[in-house]
Amino acid sequence: MASAASYLESHSVPRPGFADRVTAACDAIETAQCLEIRYEDCARIVEVHRVGIGRGGERILSGWQIRGPAQERAGWKLLNLDDAESVSLTDIASRAPRPDYRRGAKQFIGIISQL
Repeated sequence: MASAASYLESHSVPRPGFADRVTAACDAIETAQCLEIRYEDCARIVEVHRVGIGRGGERILSGWQIRGPAQERAGWKLLNLDDAESVSLTDIASRAPRPDYRRGAKQFIGIISQL
């Protein structure tokens, strides 16, 4: 498994803030803290289980959403970090891994960090 730092050194940065988003997501795994991801239309709090590269080259994460838009239930989410406006660690302790978590996933062509 590559570290976030080694991944970032070897890949181009597509838009400002990219490195911070990936680093924060990897830090969430390492420190067992939840991550807040803000998009233009909503915010989500997730327990990060995996961070990597999607089939289209986008930076994605797989996580258990504990809080999100009112119409959504808690549960597994595949989220695009490239589309996020901001990503930050919270002071909420992560309960990851969730019982049905499995390493690896077909949606990822590369893994940067995972439990």
